[in-house]
Amino acid sequence: MNKIAIIGNYPPRKCGIATFTKDLNDGIKENGVTTAVVAMNDGLNRYDYPDDVVFEIEQNVMASYINAAEYLNSNNFDAVIVQHEFGIYGGQDGIHIIQLLKRLRIPVVTTLHTVIDDPTENQRVVVNELARISEKLVCISQKGIELLHTIYGIPESKCLHIHHGVHQKRTIDIYSLRKKLGVENKKVLLTFGLLSRNKSIEVVINALPDVVKKHPDTVYIVLGATHPHVVKHEGEDYRLMLIRLVNKLKLEKNVIFINRFVSNEELFSYLELCDIYVIPYLGEKQISSGTLIYTMGAARPIISTPFWYAKEMLANERGLLFDFKSSDQLSEKINALLGDEEKRKTIAQNAFNLAKECYWPKIGQQYYDLVDRMIAEDKVRASAEPLPVMESKFVLPPINLDHFRFLTDYTGILQHAKYNVPDRNHGYCTDDNARALLLTVMLQNEVQDVDEVNRLTSIYLSFLDYAYNPLNGKFRNFMNYERMWLDKEGSEDCIGRVTWAMGFTSAYTNVCNFHYHSNHLFERVLESIETLTHPRALSYATLGLVHHAKVHEADTVIEKLAHCSMKLYAMFDKTIDEEWLWFDEKVSYANSRIPHAMIHAGMFLNDKLMTQRGLKVLDWLIEKQFSNGIFSPVGNNGWLTPQGKAPFDQQPLEANGMIDACLQAEAYVKDGTYADYALKAFYWFTGENECAQPVYDFATGGCRDGLHPGGVNLNQGAESTISWLMSLMSISFYLRNKK
Repeated sequence: MNKIAIIGNYPPRKCGIATFTKDLNDGIKENGVTTAVVAMNDGLNRYDYPDDVVFEIEQNVMASYINAAEYLNSNNFDAVIVQHEFGIYGGQDGIHIIQLLKRLRIPVVTTLHTVIDDPTENQRVVVNELARISEKLVCISQKGIELLHTIYGIPESKCLHIHHGVHQKRTIDIYSLRKKLGVENKKVLLTFGLLSRNKSIEVVINALPDVVKKHPDTVYIVLGATHPHVVKHEGEDYRLMLIRLVNKLKLEKNVIFINRFVSNEELFSYLELCDIYVIPYLGEKQISSGTLIYTMGAARPIISTPFWYAKEMLANERGLLFDFKSSDQLSEKINALLGDEEKRKTIAQNAFNLAKECYWPKIGQQYYDLVDRMIAEDKVRASAEPLPVMESKFVLPPINLDHFRFLTDYTGILQHAKYNVPDRNHGYCTDDNARALLLTVMLQNEVQDVDEVNRLTSIYLSFLDYAYNPLNGKFRNFMNYERMWLDKEGSEDCIGRVTWAMGFTSAYTNVCNFHYHSNHLFERVLESIETLTHPRALSYATLGLVHHAKVHEADTVIEKLAHCSMKLYAMFDKTIDEEWLWFDEKVSYANSRIPHAMIHAGMFLNDKLMTQRGLKVLDWLIEKQFSNGIFSPVGNNGWLTPQGKAPFDQQPLEANGMIDACLQAEAYVKDGTYADYALKAFYWFTGENECAQPVYDFATGGCRDGLHPGGVNLNQGAESTISWLMSLMSISFYLRNKK
C-alpha cells in the first residue's frame, strides 16, 4: 500500500480549503491508505495541528518550501496530492509552491480549486507550471477542464474530473436547536460560510420584505464567522453594514446572524433544519463550492446565483437559479418554493441522488486509484530513464531582518551604526530611506510577518513624504536625530533614488494605500527629473521610470523614460569605442547602476542600440572589477582612473549594483555568462573576496560596511545592510526562476 502526502490548509485553520483537505485525507484513510498532511501556515495564527500534520510550511518563507520538498523526498512518500488556490501560497499568485513541486522526485497530482478564465500573465505561468510538473490536474467541475484546455492550452488528457466530496446524510434531532433559535414553527432560509463581500448576503436581505409579506413566519439564518483575512484588513465593516440593512428594513425578527466558525456536526444540524438553502454569490467565476455540495448531500433545496459550479451541479432540476444581484428574482423564487412543498422535495431529492455518488470514501478511493496509477507509471519511467542527482538543499542564507529593524525607529532608518549598535549622531537621510522602501516592497511576499514589513514600509514612505519640501518642490536629504532638516534640497542622486523607490513601490506594492501614496510622490518627483545631469542620478531615475512604465504604461512616464535614458546613452557618445570607455576620468560610486539602467530601459523600449551600449559598458566594468575568479570592486580610497584602480575601501553597495546589472543582462542574453558574474559578486558578501572574510554578519543579519586593507570594517550601517538584503533577494529571485 502506498504512502501519500497531501499539501494544503488544514484545521484548526478556518477556511474552505482546510475543510476540504481534512475531508479528503479522512476519505482516503477510510480506504486503508496511509496519509500525512503538509499544512500551510498563513502568518495570522500559530495552529495546534493534529497528528496527521507532519510538516508545516510558512506561506511567505521560500526556504520553508524547499525544506518541505526535502522532507517529502526523504521520508518514503510515494506521491503528493496538492490542493491549489492562488491565495494560500506565497509569492505573486502563489508561485512559491512551484519551487516545492519541481524539486519532488515522486508523482504529483494537483486539485485546482480555482481556474480563472482571464488570467494575468503570471497566473498563466503558475497554472502551466503546475500542469508541467503534475501527472494529473484534478478539477472539481467539468467547466474547469474546459477552461484549462481553451484558455491555458492544457490537453484534456492531462485533466480529470473528480467531484467535491460530501458527508453521508444522517438523521439528526434538531428540535432542541430549533427551540434555542426560536424557529420551532418557522420557515428557515439558510446561508453558510465565512463572511466576505463576495458572498452578497445583502441581496438576500433585500429580497426578504417581499418574502415576509407572503410568508411572515420566514427566518433567514446567516451562519458563519467573518473570514479571518477580511477581519484583518477591514474588521467587521461588512457584517455591521448587513445588520444596519436589517434594521433599516425592519427585519430584526426575521434575520439571525450567527457569528462563529462552526464544525461539520453543527453545519449538518443547521442544514437539517433549513427549508431552503440560498447561495447569493456575486460572481460567476467559481468552479467549486463545498457548501453547495454539502447542502445537496443533506437533501435540501437550493436557490443560487448562476456561478459556474452551481450551473453545472444544479442542472436537471437539482436546484433553482436567479440572476446575480437580483433581489426581485430571488424573492419570487423563494415565495414560489415556500408555497410548493412537493417542488421542494423533488429538487432536493434530485440533488441528493447526485450527492450520494460523492461520499468522501468514494472520492478518496478515486483519488487513490488515480495516484496508484501515477506511481506505477512513474516506476516504469524511472527504470527506463534514471533521474539526475538530486540538487542540494536551499543554500542561500535565510532572510534575517533583525539588524534592519534595529536600525529603524519611528522616524526612519538611521544612516550609521557603531559595530551593530545604531549611531544616532549622524541621524537619517532620504537616500537610505528610499533604499529601505525598495527593500520592503521586495520583501512583501518573502517573509511570514507581512504586518511587520508593512509597518516598516509605512515608516519609510512617511519619511520620504516628509522629505518633500513644498517651498521649492525638491526632496531634502539629511535630517539630524532631533528631526531637523539640515538641507533645503538633496543632491541629484537623492532625486534619482526617490524616483526609483517611488516608481518601484507604485508598481509592485500589494497595499493599495501604499500605491496611492507612492504614486502621488512619484508625480511630485517627476517634476525634478528634467534637471538631472549626472549619469548616476539619471540611472536611478531611469530604473524607477522603467518599473512604473512596465506596470502602469502611462504615456507621460514612457516619454520621460525615453528622454532620460537617451541622456544617459549620450553620455558615452565620445568614449564608447575608446580604450578608456568611461564618460569621465574617474570611475567612482555605484558604477554598475549606469549599465543596469541602460539595459533595463533598452529592453522595455525595445531599443537594441540602448541595450547593446549598456552591455558594452557592463562588460568593461566586469573586466576592471573581477580578478582571479572573485569580485574586486572599485575602492573609494582613490577610485578607478586610467592610472589604476584603488583596491580598497570596497563597499557592499558596489556588489549589490553589479549583481543587479548582471542579472538584468542575463535576462537579455540568457546564456548563463552574466548570471555567473552575479553569483560571484554575491559571494563577495560571504567571504569570496580579497580579504577572504565574510562581510555579511550571520549572527545579526546586518552587513559590515566594507573591506579595508587590514580586513572588514566592523560597523553595520543602513546602506550596507540594505545592499546585502537586496542582493539576497535578487539572487533568490534568479535562482528560483532559473530553468
